[in-house]
Amino acid sequence: MVEIEVDKYYSNRGYYPYMTAQIFDALEAAYLSGAATALVPETDYYVMVSNINASLCKGQTATR
Repeated sequence: MVEIEVDKYYSNRGYYPYMTAQIFDALEAAYLSGAATALVPETDYYVMVSNINASLCKGQTATR
């Protein structure tokens, strides 16, 4: 599992197309409970980051 910041991902709708349902649900649950972070499956997280990076212009990268 990877711990990610709720505000960074849940508050940015631009990330939604790259999230799996499991990531979105974990972020939403954390947001609704007032938590600052959420635990998400490591594989799903890295797939999301890879997809975000693939959509960016050459030389840009998304980071944790």
